[in-house]
Amino acid sequence: MASMWDPWRGCHRCSDGCLYCYIHKGDAKRSVNTDDIVKTSGFSKPIDKKKNGEYKMPSGLVYVCFSSDFLIEEADEWRMECWQMIKERADCTFLFLTKRIDRFMQCIPDDWGSGYDNVVVCCTVENQKNADRKLAIFKDLPIKHKQITAQPLIGDIDMGGYLDGIECVIV
Repeated sequence: MASMWDPWRGCHRCSDGCLYCYIHKGDAKRSVNTDDIVKTSGFSKPIDKKKNGEYKMPSGLVYVCFSSDFLIEEADEWRMECWQMIKERADCTFLFLTKRIDRFMQCIPDDWGSGYDNVVVCCTVENQKNADRKLAIFKDLPIKHKQITAQPLIGDIDMGGYLDGIECVIV
């Protein structure tokens, strides 16, 4: 069973597909200002422990930042602590989606090398313009596990030239 981990919440529109973002729509229904990027009470969820010393969060797949973007600028001060938790929990596979793949190299830890075995990075594209811009960057990044998500799909996309090393494409 997969777990969810949202160390922060909130986001800013940065791409054509953001017009249709579920985060903004859900926040609007709850009268929450999506532009406020805030650290959540579940920030340390991956390393929180029970009284017996076991982790509260089970091993397995962990979806990260599904109420934000893991590479959003306002979270720069918190991200390195998240990388430490991800590294500590080698028994979990952490997956995050991002529309900000151009920030990836400035957001990784010093010991990243060719990537952590337990991290899956999913680059989100929504049309050909953004696919060409973002996937041209993504294809050359040192990431062991790469995925592409085309959502929301707002135009035709030809990804043929970008699929080397991609483990999964979700449309």
